[in-house]
Amino acid sequence: MENENIQSEFEKLLEEETANLHFYNKGERVKGRIVKIQGDTAFVDIGQKTEVAIDASEVEGFSEGDEIEAVYLGKKNKEGYDLISRKPLLFRENLQKVEEAYNNRQKVKAKLLKKANKGFLVEVNGIKAYLPFSEAGLKKGEELPPPEFDVYVIKFEERGKHPNIVVSRKEIIREEEEKKREEIFNLLEEGQTVRGKVVKILDNGAVLSLENVVFGFLPQSLYSWDRTRKISDELSVGDEIEVVVKNIDRENKKVVFSRRDLEPDAWKEFEKEVGDTVEAVVKELNDYGIVVKVGQLEGFIYKMETDHMKPLEYKKRFKPGQKIQAKIIELDRDKRRLKLSIKALTPHPVEKFLEENPEGSVVNGRIKEIKTKMAVVDLGNELEGVLHLEDATWNPKIRNISVVIKNKMPKEFKVLGREGNRIKLGLKQFKENPWETYLSTHKEGDIVKGKVIKLIDRGAFVELADEVEGFIPVAQISKEKIEIPSDKLSLGQEVEAKIIKIRGKDIILSIKALEKDREKNELRSVLERVKPKGDSLGTLGEILKEKLRELEK
Repeated sequence: MENENIQSEFEKLLEEETANLHFYNKGERVKGRIVKIQGDTAFVDIGQKTEVAIDASEVEGFSEGDEIEAVYLGKKNKEGYDLISRKPLLFRENLQKVEEAYNNRQKVKAKLLKKANKGFLVEVNGIKAYLPFSEAGLKKGEELPPPEFDVYVIKFEERGKHPNIVVSRKEIIREEEEKKREEIFNLLEEGQTVRGKVVKILDNGAVLSLENVVFGFLPQSLYSWDRTRKISDELSVGDEIEVVVKNIDRENKKVVFSRRDLEPDAWKEFEKEVGDTVEAVVKELNDYGIVVKVGQLEGFIYKMETDHMKPLEYKKRFKPGQKIQAKIIELDRDKRRLKLSIKALTPHPVEKFLEENPEGSVVNGRIKEIKTKMAVVDLGNELEGVLHLEDATWNPKIRNISVVIKNKMPKEFKVLGREGNRIKLGLKQFKENPWETYLSTHKEGDIVKGKVIKLIDRGAFVELADEVEGFIPVAQISKEKIEIPSDKLSLGQEVEAKIIKIRGKDIILSIKALEKDREKNELRSVLERVKPKGDSLGTLGEILKEKLRELEK
């Protein structure tokens, strides 16, 4: 009886104990208190008859007595303890944080795990994610991102145990660089000296970077005061150099650098002025003149400033490296412009000649070239004179200067002045104007004598005096009708004619008018002789009188 009571009491106690127990299913969330941490295992009281076990690494930061929340795994460890784990809960919590970061575009920390196909495997809040190469933000020469870095979640797809998460580091870097760029730009000032790295060399300059975020341009023109120094010869990509901030375009984030502003300004230190003579070294010759070096300055001698008489032969006279003396004719320090002249060092040979032989002087020369309207005269010492047709003769009828000088070949000339790089000469100035003399003593109606010097179809030219000509139209050569002057006249023939018109220096002559005058005079003489014999002239007289009327028409 007593045994039955004991058995009944035990069963009752067991039922009460079992009623207080909760049997967990796999995956169910449980709460408990850490009873003991021993080695790599922690024991947790979750209200069962025995404690459950959890990996000690999952309760780092907790102490015995702390309450934790975990998931019942539905399996036991080798000691027979039921197992729980906080990992599923942490995974869910971390996954929610990643999703929030994706939805709110928040930065999250990523740890590099390993290189993967076309990218990298990283861990974000304990969740594996994918970082494509295109979003890694690697710079040239970099193969891996750093061990830990900030990223943005750019793709989030929840797919059971393996969510699809893609992250980007590139945008983070861009934002950091932009922030740094703003900081540097805010600190930059024109005239400030900075240190930049050469990142690219171009034909017209170099691109420099400041801390790899601010990029600016160093033009070749601002590299050095010495224009012979070339960026391409002296700099290489990767070089670091000191430069001055020349100009800042804050709106477009552009900077222009200058290296020459760190050098002494040779133009400001140049002590010479316009009119001073300097020594120059020929640097190069081009189609416009000579580029020279004057100390540290570069100057230019225009080709027409190389010589008074033969400036276009400068390429024969000068060569690179040659030292020459020149006079400064223009100096603009602000515009960096220096112009020089070689010929300015000596007086012009023509001016010197005219000082020694002023206008009106008589000089000797040799005619070396004859053209239609002018002749070139050699005056010696590489000087030339020019004799124009209008200065060679007083005769305006002469159209070719060879008529005046070819047979005479004069050796003395009158100096008339300067014509360019030549001396203007004259011949007719040796004597008075024969036209003025002749016309002062002759008038229309005068009878003159002369020599036929030229025959043309419409008449004959007659030399009336030295360098004075008259013209007989073909209709005035003879009373008879002729076709051409040579029907009655020949070259060199002496003739007598009447001046029938003077117009300027045109003297029109007529043999025909002279012959008519003479015939009229003879008729008048005959009529005078026959008239006294009677009041009537008679038949002969009438005939002579009629003839006279015809001649006077």
